[in-house]
Amino acid sequence: MRLGRAGEVGLERWFAAQGAPPRIDLARSGAAPLSVGGLLALAGAGAVEEYLGLSLEYGDGRGGERLRAAVAAAGAARRPAEVVVTQGAVEAMLLACAAVAGPGDTVVVGTPAYGGMLRAPEAAGAAVVAVPVWRPGSARLDLGPILDGLPAGTRAVLVNSPHNPTGAVVDPAELDALAARCAAAGAVLVVDEVARGTLDPAAPSLTTSAAFATGAVVAIGDVSKAFGLGGLRVGWLSSARPALLDRVAALKDLTTLGTPGPSELLAALALEHRGALAPRVAAIAGANLDLLAGWTAGIPGAELTPPRDGLVAFPRLPDSIAAPSRLERLRRAAGVAAVPGALFGVPGRVRLALGGRPAHLAEALAAMAAGC
Repeated sequence: MRLGRAGEVGLERWFAAQGAPPRIDLARSGAAPLSVGGLLALAGAGAVEEYLGLSLEYGDGRGGERLRAAVAAAGAARRPAEVVVTQGAVEAMLLACAAVAGPGDTVVVGTPAYGGMLRAPEAAGAAVVAVPVWRPGSARLDLGPILDGLPAGTRAVLVNSPHNPTGAVVDPAELDALAARCAAAGAVLVVDEVARGTLDPAAPSLTTSAAFATGAVVAIGDVSKAFGLGGLRVGWLSSARPALLDRVAALKDLTTLGTPGPSELLAALALEHRGALAPRVAAIAGANLDLLAGWTAGIPGAELTPPRDGLVAFPRLPDSIAAPSRLERLRRAAGVAAVPGALFGVPGRVRLALGGRPAHLAEALAAMAAGC
């Protein structure tokens, strides 16, 4: 890997420059955070004792059996043996790219994209070819520009669905066709589906598709977006190709070696109790989306394409609201953070979180409309 040659992740550097989150944080793209106590209480009798009695010895570098089984039971993998646990989804993306690509290779990235998707291939030494897959006004990603032809030397194609920042999703038939195209070209299709099921609880994982069984697909997930557990730094990747999983595990020896045992246990508990957590997240997201839709309808020049899944929306707003300087003023004057669309290469839009308290969103939208 060539970490030193990768460019900065602009969005993460933006977060770092902002400092501590403000009172109302619409910049984050996940569910409202859970506490350790809240999660242990949800897990029921014995969970506290289990947590306190947990050994802090090294664990399995691929992830503990319980956590990998929980990932599979949650529908994010076919079986535990096809899962490698990572330090968040960003490490999963980095390791997937490094496992299949290197100097002289090409990685195609569907854009707009969050910074980690664009920088992970660079860190592997590959050249990045950005291909637009989103059209304003559409709630479906368009994979046609990628399907029309992969550049010579392409070793991986990276796609994000549900899409960050728009909440658009891919059509399953197009995704199958792209997987087949990648397989024929000797490439791997890597799909970041970390926000799957947060707005649409019935949304299936790519791992359930026929394309996944071919081994030409890697699916990436985590517990950050869906459960508000970003501080655990637990993600995973799943593949039906054992050799690829072996390569990822070997590369992980050079990055993080293993995932902290306490984080793995808490992530497993969240996945095992997803039946209680997921409906609450979806209900909050749905209520927030209704609020946002009503608000944008009353803003001259505003336009919202409702997301199909995920916990973000990406409305077009007038410059009096969307300009980065206005968003900075919003943060300073009203204690509200929102992400300028320019950080995704789409100025004039704002990424807004749907995972927080509806009362907070309503207050934030009022401040935006009033110019703070």
